Amino acid sequence: MSAEILAVPGIVEIAAVTGGAISGALHAKQKRMDLMGIGIVAICTGVGGGAIRDVILGQSVPVFLIQNFVLMALIGAVAGYFFGSLVSELEPAIYVLDTLLIGVWVVIGAEKALALDLPYSAAVFLGLTTAIGGGLLRDVLCRNIPTALMPGQWVAAAAIVAALLFVSLFALTGNRPIAEVTAIVGATTLRALSARFHWITPDAVDASERFRRWLGLGRERTVRSPAS
Repeated sequence: MSAEILAVPGIVEIAAVTGGAISGALHAKQKRMDLMGIGIVAICTGVGGGAIRDVILGQSVPVFLIQNFVLMALIGAVAGYFFGSLVSELEPAIYVLDTLLIGVWVVIGAEKALALDLPYSAAVFLGLTTAIGGGLLRDVLCRNIPTALMPGQWVAAAAIVAALLFVSLFALTGNRPIAEVTAIVGATTLRALSARFHWITPDAVDASERFRRWLGLGRERTVRSPAS
């Protein structure tokens, strides 16, 4: 079952790409990069998620090259380079915009997969990639652990929840608008609540010993005889 691609208003795309580029420029500036480095990081942050998605899908021409997204990203890079302290004051607004758009990018990525008749698992993966790919590239280029994957961020978690909601509802009902709205609202609500109540995503847990006991296996202890 294929799906049409969600039509995002142009002003929203401009704000999202430019805001992502500003975020990338500020991170690069903190790492004391030069103009070229700041520009590259800004562009990768602004258009990275969609670019990775289109490369995975084997698109002949990625969307960001067709719709002048690179120009928007360059504007964000210039703003971050020359007006760093001024645009830093916009970070709360950029955070809010990013929170609102997580679900939107997830839906766009998932629908692009479904439009190509790919399986639902691929739709979930490409929705996640579209939403967090730019931030991952930014952090890798700045030699940081990706913030989307760190405890307490709820970026990747919110994106996965949105992707699962969209794919599940679309598969069960075939109603695309309801699936879209539910996924977008779900991602926005989850990330907003996590920020409000300081929810922390769980760390890794090693249940090996409990699993051994459940299987009735114990660690054999080797008793060494005293040296003669």
